[in-house]
Amino acid sequence: MGSKKAPEYAKTTTDTGLFGKATTSKKGSTYSPTDFQRQLVGITENNAGNFLNNYLNPNYESDEYKQGDAYYTNKMNNMLENNYINPLLSRNLLRGSTASDAMRGFANDLANNEYERQQDYRNQQLQNYQAAMLPYATIYDMMTGTQGLSNQLSNNVSNYNAEVYKAQQAANATKYAATAQALGNIGASAT
Repeated sequence: MGSKKAPEYAKTTTDTGLFGKATTSKKGSTYSPTDFQRQLVGITENNAGNFLNNYLNPNYESDEYKQGDAYYTNKMNNMLENNYINPLLSRNLLRGSTASDAMRGFANDLANNEYERQQDYRNQQLQNYQAAMLPYATIYDMMTGTQGLSNQLSNNVSNYNAEVYKAQQAANATKYAATAQALGNIGASAT
């Protein structure tokens, strides 16, 4: 005779190798990452906080900022010579008031450039943070994909088991009905 108890939700394990392993049962799903994924997440956790802090609290005294600032200062000094002083000297137009106007224009450009440099530095820190967080998102996608496969496999196995159980119950009911019919026929013919 068939099973009297309906089947429980199937426990399945999906091991994708590179993307980790997921096990699904009636209690839910668990995910086991690969060693590479664990290391990648560890690196992300170690670095992301620093990059976020550098973005939220930029350090304009850092060596990284000073190197960029030196580059821009050199660029601005070249701009002063090539765009302000040399054109005026070549036309013999450099007098006291002209020099003052040229320096005022250069000071405005320098101030604008310093503001842009600070914004560039902050944006660079944001990009560093986003790059550090990218592996996290990748690992998350791997995990959800692997768990989705495990869940679907468990659902399919459970649905199959339920259909087999229903078919067994229907077959048993038919057997019992046929047996009862036969017993009824035997009883009716004996009378």
